[in-house]
Amino acid sequence: MSHPTVTSIVLALGLVVPGLVATSPGTSVAAESTPSTGVDLTVAQMDLVVPDGPTVAPSSAPTVAAPTPEPTQSVAPTDEGTLVATAVAGSDRVVTAAVTADDVQSVGVTWPQDADGAALEPQLRTLTDGTWSDWQAVPASDDAPDPGTADAATSRGGTDAVYVGDVDAVQMSFAATQAPADTKVALVGSSTEATGASASGAVYRTSTATTSATAMVTAATVPTVISRAQWGAAGPACTPDVAATLVGAVVHHTAGSNSYTTQAQAMQMIRNDQAYHINTRGWCDIGYNFIVDKWGNIYEGRANSLTQAVIGVHAGGFNTGTVGVSMLGTYDDVPSNATIDAVGRLIGYRLAAYGRDPMGTMQYTTGNGENSRYKNTTVTLPRIMGHRDVAYTACPGNGGYAALPAIRAVAAANAWQLSYEDAVPVVRAIYVDMMGRGADATGLSYWSTVAVMNGAGAVANAFARTPEYVRTQVVTGYRSILGREASEADIQYWSGMITSGALPPESLRGYLAQSDEYWLKAGGTPDAFVATLYSDVLGRAPSAADLAFWTSELASKGRGYVAVKGIWRSPESGGHQVDAVYDMFLDRTPDAGGRAFWASFWSLHGDDALRSGIVGSAEYLSRAHRLHDTA
Repeated sequence: MSHPTVTSIVLALGLVVPGLVATSPGTSVAAESTPSTGVDLTVAQMDLVVPDGPTVAPSSAPTVAAPTPEPTQSVAPTDEGTLVATAVAGSDRVVTAAVTADDVQSVGVTWPQDADGAALEPQLRTLTDGTWSDWQAVPASDDAPDPGTADAATSRGGTDAVYVGDVDAVQMSFAATQAPADTKVALVGSSTEATGASASGAVYRTSTATTSATAMVTAATVPTVISRAQWGAAGPACTPDVAATLVGAVVHHTAGSNSYTTQAQAMQMIRNDQAYHINTRGWCDIGYNFIVDKWGNIYEGRANSLTQAVIGVHAGGFNTGTVGVSMLGTYDDVPSNATIDAVGRLIGYRLAAYGRDPMGTMQYTTGNGENSRYKNTTVTLPRIMGHRDVAYTACPGNGGYAALPAIRAVAAANAWQLSYEDAVPVVRAIYVDMMGRGADATGLSYWSTVAVMNGAGAVANAFARTPEYVRTQVVTGYRSILGREASEADIQYWSGMITSGALPPESLRGYLAQSDEYWLKAGGTPDAFVATLYSDVLGRAPSAADLAFWTSELASKGRGYVAVKGIWRSPESGGHQVDAVYDMFLDRTPDAGGRAFWASFWSLHGDDALRSGIVGSAEYLSRAHRLHDTA
């Protein structure tokens, strides 16, 4: 059996890089063209012909004999190619011939926008070194442009592009139902690495405009973003629309393979997705505003998305005014901490430019977006949502969706862009809350600049390791856990541990509780040790079950585990830490939902992350202005 040839289009990619200037929300920035990276891109489209109706009684699953392909042959350019599917005995599926996959790593199917191509239920399998893979679904895309946008003018329906990597051949299978006219199978490939691509990434930073020593306006800390030039992006085929503002963010996963093992492969996947979106789906550019890989590397998607409210193609009916951030791969499992952190920092930075609270909600009036859960209505949504919140989709996967609270918390800690005028009262508040005194002029000036550049949370975390603050924590820790005053030697030892970063200051009490001194103070027996820990850390007596469990853990794992990793780091203890942070920085007790959320967040991410999240919040900014504004 011979392999059909396909149309092969090799393009030298022109690149678009956002202008590196500070902009107000909604301000248009002209793109700058850069020389081509010289990336070879293959986009092959074949007309698909599927017989009209099954030729046999339907069965529950296709039975397809694996064809024996002829020796691999090069994909030769032709004017047109047709892929004909044929019936399979005993199956309600049809299959195509095997297609040689030289220089191809991604496969998808497209059809006219108004056609029901999803009824074809495409599947594919691949040939590698003489062995065929199992059949896998090629899922219908859950992304669509908003009506009336530039992308909608030429958009085609279709599946997602499935990344198969380097294989010898690809074979397609379809439900035995007639394919809509103008249905095409698309094969996309690019070279392994773009010229100029670098694992270190490019850092876009908006420029700083300084009007005076006390009126410095700058952006919040810009996350490291790998530029379009570095991952080898093509220039947009048309100019995407730009919204007047950003009101929220939609978190996605690309639903592709998680098997990529290098950043070069990750960039290849992104290049292929962009080529598929532009050349076969008919969109102006890649649909996502940003992509984040499994190691936490951030890639700019649509051109100018770092400086403008560029409208993407990621959540039909909800593209306008939202930033679409997609995790590269399938996230049925929870993403890595690095990915969660990167997605949160990026979204926090982008929402900060428009004064949006990542922990808040919004009212969104939608139109007739394809696949949308809500049409021609106004709906209340979290500012940071998962794609499944607004569309009939599993995106961003169960694990990705479960990560949304952590993403919101990271975003909140990175969200507020402070002008110098905002930073001054915030720093005054941090001095009073953490040091118990007012700010000196030199310290106020220095730390206000730090707050402008790196956020209020960074200032609070730096204060937490100053000798002044650390000394107080050591003294109070000794009093509350050991019931005595700390000696100067005690203070010097623990201060060194904390200021060096080896130990968070608030965690000192947990470490003191594993000491021989605490063991003897508690009574010197397992039951007494656990009971005293419960009293000192949780403020209550243990139940009989608690006592039995922790004395057993004590026997097998030791005091350090029970005191520090067990009782001190428990969610219940986290609730008490949240109470203390709310009291210190917000002058109030947390509501039940906030307490539960931040307690869980503290258990996962620790003291610095909790402190940064609260001090970086809109509420703390408002309180600081209320209490510490100067005339």
